[in-house]
Amino acid sequence: MELDAYSEMSVQFSRGCPFECEFCDISVRYGRKPRTKTPAQVLAELETLYNLGWRLPVFIVDDNFIGNKRHVKLLLQELAPWMAEHGYPFPLSTEASLNLAEDDELLELMIAANFSSVFVGIETPNTDSLTLTKKHQNTRQPLADAVEKINRAGLRVMAGFIIGLDGEKPGAGDRIIDFVEATAIPHTVFSMLQALPNTALWDRLKQEGRLLEGNEENINQTTLTNFIPTRPIEQLAQEYVSCFWELYKPESYLGRLYRHYLNMKPKPHHPKLVMPKLIYFWALLIIIWRNGIKRQTRFQFWGQLFSILRHNPQVWKRYLSDHAYLEHFLEYRQIVHDQIPAQLTEFLAALAKTRPLAEVAGEVY
Repeated sequence: MELDAYSEMSVQFSRGCPFECEFCDISVRYGRKPRTKTPAQVLAELETLYNLGWRLPVFIVDDNFIGNKRHVKLLLQELAPWMAEHGYPFPLSTEASLNLAEDDELLELMIAANFSSVFVGIETPNTDSLTLTKKHQNTRQPLADAVEKINRAGLRVMAGFIIGLDGEKPGAGDRIIDFVEATAIPHTVFSMLQALPNTALWDRLKQEGRLLEGNEENINQTTLTNFIPTRPIEQLAQEYVSCFWELYKPESYLGRLYRHYLNMKPKPHHPKLVMPKLIYFWALLIIIWRNGIKRQTRFQFWGQLFSILRHNPQVWKRYLSDHAYLEHFLEYRQIVHDQIPAQLTEFLAALAKTRPLAEVAGEVY
């Protein structure tokens, strides 16, 4: 394997999830009782990466890293001293349910084990929609409070959002924008709802005759729903494109990134100094040129950078490196802007073949 060709390595600790979100197929595929490796197995895999000379991020690719809290705490209790002995060679990130915010001990253990970011599935800020889709773990405490707590503990929050849930009212895109801005979440994964085979959502939509034949599930950000939604698909598509476009305006992204890191608690430990490769100096120059000189964000960029250096200087490297993600999102939002209208034309054609539009309009819209 050519390690230089990768920006991240993957390790898996568990499989399965205890929750039963209607749209998710994880518990159907792998069960609701998460199975885990032993701490010794995971440490052996990390040791292998270390011996190969890997010193970049490692993603723990579990569907829900904290699905089995007892076992994950046992792992973290052994992982933290391993990281310390090896000089914290690589930052870790993972995916976890939002109830992570309810467990102070778990947050502290993750920070001690050199976790730097976590992806959480928020899906929607609307409590009624969360209840309808059986994502009850997101209704136990205010969503904004949970995000803020994870952020303040020292973890960068990445979040997933969905548009197109049943019963969703117009303006869902704007509500997601408002929530993301209020909580200063820098990175969002935003897509239209897809019905996956064998899930509770799939079975329900099939019974209701709302699945579109020949339109297989394809979870990516340029794909419309593969079923008949409860509000006009044209409205969903317009809100989706507008939301994606607004979230990744350069000034919006930089503002959220700044607020997120300004509130973040610095890590209590520091990795060994490693001479960075030339490519990282080049990347830094690109970030400075595009955000600090070329774009209209130049004054915002320098003002926020100096503010971070003054008020929370220990996070400046992580803060500055996350500016690079903007280049991806700017390119991808243009792809969404261009491809969703084409997807919409195909969707309406498939819909017309499946069921008469007049019938659909009467029963659904």
